Amino acid sequence: MQKIGRNDSCWCGSGKKYKDCHMELEEKLTRFRRQGAIVPTRALLKTSEQIRGIKESARINVAVLDYVAAHIGPGITTAQIDLWVYEQTTRLGGIPAPLGYNGFPRSVCTSVNDQVCHGIPSENDILKEGDIINIDVSTIYNGYFSDSSRMFCIGAVSPEKKRLVDTAKQCLEIGLTEVRPWGFLGDMGQA
Repeated sequence: MQKIGRNDSCWCGSGKKYKDCHMELEEKLTRFRRQGAIVPTRALLKTSEQIRGIKESARINVAVLDYVAAHIGPGITTAQIDLWVYEQTTRLGGIPAPLGYNGFPRSVCTSVNDQVCHGIPSENDILKEGDIINIDVSTIYNGYFSDSSRMFCIGAVSPEKKRLVDTAKQCLEIGLTEVRPWGFLGDMGQA
């Protein structure tokens, strides 16, 4: 990494002087690196414009999951969910990120009951009362990616399944309370 002077233009292209833009951040990262922490490279740091693009992608992503939440129920196939995700994502100007990625044939991952993750939607997977399903939506919008998933209980589920879904959500919420600037990824997992 080339040394930049305080009064030089910032490497990010903002047009600001380095001291008024990324200098403080990079000094802090250098301190963490010296303490043995793994820190992001400049390529991972995002500009305000990039953050806006990611947020817009995430807005579409959440809207797609909201649509699924309003329509999911017993008798729906995971292939129907895949069609909803494709139609809603493209209607909102996005692209379903999984579609065609390393040969993945669908627009969404649907994992029913004991399937851990990345299930492939199928006409043969018909949701029934008592199922739980994770729906993992990834969206590309103007080159920016977002990803989120939700668990759904289909009708009345067993106490064991209900406890699994509730406990997983509770753990996620506890972990998220530990996410903050200059925290570590391990803080979330530890919580």
